[in-house]
Amino acid sequence: MPSVPDELARLRIILSDLEERLEAGEVSAEGLPEFKSTVDDIRLRVWALLTAVGADEPRATAERFRLRRAAELFRGLAHELASGHLGTDHPEWPEVQQTAVQLSATIAEHVGRAA
Repeated sequence: MPSVPDELARLRIILSDLEERLEAGEVSAEGLPEFKSTVDDIRLRVWALLTAVGADEPRATAERFRLRRAAELFRGLAHELASGHLGTDHPEWPEVQQTAVQLSATIAEHVGRAA
């Protein structure tokens, strides 16, 4: 199993390679939002792991961190939309709404099953 420093070195190589390919015109900017999203997810998961270090139940602590962060994001979006600080003309709203509906249904299904 690779060590943490080995994994970090691998991530740095991947990022350097992507930068070089982007500068050379080999990578279109179209794929970058997905890359950014993945990096954001990794960043949040690392924060969750750091929060969980030394906890009695590290996995549960990391999961609770992620869920609290998600709830914070949803509350912020709802508040900004309701207050008019976030525009309603963004083409991403249907996807956000569809994802929220799917998440709500999945939560109801799994939490209902666990209870």
